[in-house]
Amino acid sequence: MDPLAFILIVLCGFLVGILAGLFGVGGGWMIIPLLHVIFGVPVVPTAATSLFTMVPTSVSGVIRHMRQKTVHLRIGVILGVSGAVTSVGGALVAEHLPDMLITLLTVAVIAFSALRMLWEARQAAAASDPASVPASPAASDSATSFSTTAATSSDPVALTTKPITIVAAIIVGLIAGFLAGIVGVGGGFIIVPFCVAYLGFSMSKAAGTSLAAIMFIALPGIVSHAMLGHIWWLYGIALIIGTVPGAQLGGYLASRLPDRALRIAFVCLLVVAGGMLLYQQFAA
Repeated sequence: MDPLAFILIVLCGFLVGILAGLFGVGGGWMIIPLLHVIFGVPVVPTAATSLFTMVPTSVSGVIRHMRQKTVHLRIGVILGVSGAVTSVGGALVAEHLPDMLITLLTVAVIAFSALRMLWEARQAAAASDPASVPASPAASDSATSFSTTAATSSDPVALTTKPITIVAAIIVGLIAGFLAGIVGVGGGFIIVPFCVAYLGFSMSKAAGTSLAAIMFIALPGIVSHAMLGHIWWLYGIALIIGTVPGAQLGGYLASRLPDRALRIAFVCLLVVAGGMLLYQQFAA
């Protein structure tokens, strides 16, 4: 790798780190097209190298979010440990599934997450508009009531201790971990909408919790890819040099930007992520 390419990757890593700290995503959707399309790294090594960068990036972001009290460690650990179980399987499956199927599956999940976040943003806007509040509480639909409560609650501790919530977190973690192992993304695009829609977290707390989960999810996949010789270490180190300080800045910004603006920005990020993954596939 020539020095100019190294510097470019570091700068791109810094941008990825900002988005990781801000939205609680691993950044694989940016790293994979960058390495594959621009630098010609093969598909599987791009996923492995992307995954390799996520632990130090997530640790950096979580430290910042913990200082700001915008992370729910209990839920993050549940999501992360369950995801770690399936990330190894995802790394092994990555060698045998067609690239097109992997990409389409990931884009489908991203699309679902984007639609869910749009719905939650609409519910939150309706809840904040007095004209939209029903005259009688009895007239409220139970599902809408739950969604509105989730969208406006800042720290629903009681909800996060319910057994059904724990089971849901485990299932979400299993799915996120499997996709992380296959395509080298951290699973934040699944975890963040889940935390916002069903646990009532603010976007900043969802981001911090997602980063805590990604720390666990990425580890087994990294080990599996390393043993299989998939990781391109120099590219990964260049990325980490940029992502670690970037995650600090992103975490700082997350607690200072309006929650609704963050939700809309996250949806836009999901749309861009899906588009870049599709471009990566068809440009290959």
